[in-house]
Amino acid sequence: MRTRSLLLAALVAGSLFSLDAFSARAVRAEDTFTIAVVPDTQQEVLDAKDTRLKDRFQWLVDNRKKLNLKMMLQSGDFMNWDTPDHFQYERASDALTVLDKAKLPYMLAIGNHDTAATKQGGSAAPGNVHDNQRNTTTFNHYFGVARHKDLEGFYEPGKVDNAFKTFQAGGLNWLAINLELWARTGAIDWAKTVVASHPNYNVILVMHSYLSGNNTIEPRNGGYGDNSPQYIFDNLVKPYPNMRFVFSGHVAIHGYRTDKGEKGNTVYEFLQTYHSNIDNPVRLFEIDTKKGTIKTHVYCPSVGKDRDDGSAFTVSGVQWVPVKLDKATALAGGK
Repeated sequence: MRTRSLLLAALVAGSLFSLDAFSARAVRAEDTFTIAVVPDTQQEVLDAKDTRLKDRFQWLVDNRKKLNLKMMLQSGDFMNWDTPDHFQYERASDALTVLDKAKLPYMLAIGNHDTAATKQGGSAAPGNVHDNQRNTTTFNHYFGVARHKDLEGFYEPGKVDNAFKTFQAGGLNWLAINLELWARTGAIDWAKTVVASHPNYNVILVMHSYLSGNNTIEPRNGGYGDNSPQYIFDNLVKPYPNMRFVFSGHVAIHGYRTDKGEKGNTVYEFLQTYHSNIDNPVRLFEIDTKKGTIKTHVYCPSVGKDRDDGSAFTVSGVQWVPVKLDKATALAGGK
């Protein structure tokens, strides 16, 4: 017993290793982590024999530790359209069980094809398209609040159309918000209160339509939505200094731009859509909070390689929102 005590004392004293050095190595290892953004998957749920969606999620789970993967975000049009037997939802739901069983956090944005606005075949459903777009009953039945137990807040009770969750990664705080397509003013105002109440969090906003095919912020609301992406930028993205990412899909293939917020912060905005019939792309963001870099590429597990389309690059000089501890938390050791 005395020998064990002497050994422990020697360890603490640093004769065998330094606890400070060990802690520093542990912190450095956590500096880098990954967020996965899955683009429109509507072409992957049409055929019962198509396993691309499930295979992608399995690849993420299998490589979770290697990537230090913290979260999967999906940018809408998870489905292509609904049918009376909801077969596309059944297939997508089965694929998501891979993430559920692994307890890998994820968040789904809702696209126009995930609502009652789209009928079988992909065209507009009969009736009021604006109102149909807000009908997400089937989506919430399969992917609703009961399934997303880790989500922390919602604009409307019992609906995941607008929701948020927080997490910690890279020694920083993160806030992810999914916003409905061409959002209502009430939903945007709700999101503003969420962002404002988390000033020490790096904010990630994911929604279906934001960037257009020429890398401009879309000025229109699709013709049947409420507010345009430009309105969302002006009223939700631009005013808050803790905004860092906006992810979207809906059009084109891939895109990227940055914008300055009112407080001088840079917002990094990425488009990823693809609508692939042959592979299962996923955009990976390797974030190094110590170096201030974002390394991104689009990987396709079904073919085992990256997309060679100019979507891979590294962003440097990123300024993150630091963690700020109040006095009571600091005295408690930062916990």
